Amino acid sequence: VHFFNGIWGCIATGLFAAPRHLAAAGYGDVPGLFYGEGKLLACEIYGVLFIIGWVSLVMIPFFLGLKMLGMFRVDPLEEQVGLDISHHKGAAYDISAPNQAAVDELAEKRATAHGKSGGGDDEA
Repeated sequence: VHFFNGIWGCIATGLFAAPRHLAAAGYGDVPGLFYGEGKLLACEIYGVLFIIGWVSLVMIPFFLGLKMLGMFRVDPLEEQVGLDISHHKGAAYDISAPNQAAVDELAEKRATAHGKSGGGDDEA
């Protein structure tokens, strides 16, 4: 959503920027394609390509590192139960109830993973 809408926002500016709006905003006389030559559209396309390149250079190593550490995806059980339930203790979209056995298994798995016992109050 953000990728394509961001690209459209840049390209739409290069197409539809009216001279009176540019003047009101304090920009020079380089209107969009429908009001002038299209220099602004070319500039917007170069900007989009630069942003794609920059984000790729910065984020691909980060994502590869997360994948190597096994932190790129959530646990399959957590994915089955749903992240809303596992992280927020409730469903955001109650289309269908999750499998209660899977929810209980995830709760037990998380409790033991954090050093808590399954039942009772433990005193240190």
